[in-house]
Amino acid sequence: MYTIKLMNEYLHGPIWVYDEEGLIRRKYPLIDNDDELQQLNEQARNLYDSFYSFNEDDSACVFDEDGYKAAYEEMIGIIKKIVHKLQMINNNDFVIEDYITKD
Repeated sequence: MYTIKLMNEYLHGPIWVYDEEGLIRRKYPLIDNDDELQQLNEQARNLYDSFYSFNEDDSACVFDEDGYKAAYEEMIGIIKKIVHKLQMINNNDFVIEDYITKD
């Protein structure tokens, strides 16, 4: 059984797909072919990435913790939509582990 982990990381949307052996899968048709999930994943990625800034030569990165806290409810709303959509399309093919809302 696959595992869908929801985790924020820079330059990657929150949807992470792991196979039965615990390896990350880049392609998973159930997720990849769902336009709504792709849109929500991109929306969450853009929001999360917006909290990072770099100096001119990209040698230093700063995470805006206050900005993240201010947008936390918005992020939670997106993640809850992702979870709801995953639950709708799941035919007992995967389990969901939400590390963002902790639900």
